[in-house]
Amino acid sequence: MAIVLLYTTGMRRGELARLTLSDYDQPNGTLQIRHTKFHKSRYLPLSADASRELDIYLALRRDRHLPMGVNSRLLWNSYPNGYSASGIGSGIRELLRASSVLKVDGRLPRCHDLRHSFALRRLLRWYHAGVDVQAKLPMLATYMGHVSINSTEYYLPFVTELAAAASSRFGSRYGKLVRPLPDGGAS
Repeated sequence: MAIVLLYTTGMRRGELARLTLSDYDQPNGTLQIRHTKFHKSRYLPLSADASRELDIYLALRRDRHLPMGVNSRLLWNSYPNGYSASGIGSGIRELLRASSVLKVDGRLPRCHDLRHSFALRRLLRWYHAGVDVQAKLPMLATYMGHVSINSTEYYLPFVTELAAAASSRFGSRYGKLVRPLPDGGAS
């Protein structure tokens, strides 16, 4: 459940560790994120798939008579205070190691890589939909709980797929304006 929520929402693992059952609004399919890194609370809409997975997870908890009080941690374990952020990271690393999931460079993905993937996937969807990405960046910054758009820019390094989408959009809009120079360059 941790991987599903981190991958589909882009939240920080510490935010996930602090979620309680009362933070999940099942009818609206949202999570309320409180006590964030920068003391800014926010609501995160869940995808239909993530909501369905969370509902299945909670039904299994009910069936097994595990704690279901409103102040119970969303991700349950037998420890009195639930999972810590580092505990979530350790568990995910162990799962990835056991499943032989590695990055291109052969290293294990970091838990934070799920947050990075979320941001890049969102940007790519906007590019492919023809949306003004610059106008949407403040919305992404707010969604991810950043203090400013400068923090969001951390997630925008050169990524081949993102660069290709931006180049394609530029070419379709302005390609006719770019003319080759006599020496083979472009103007």
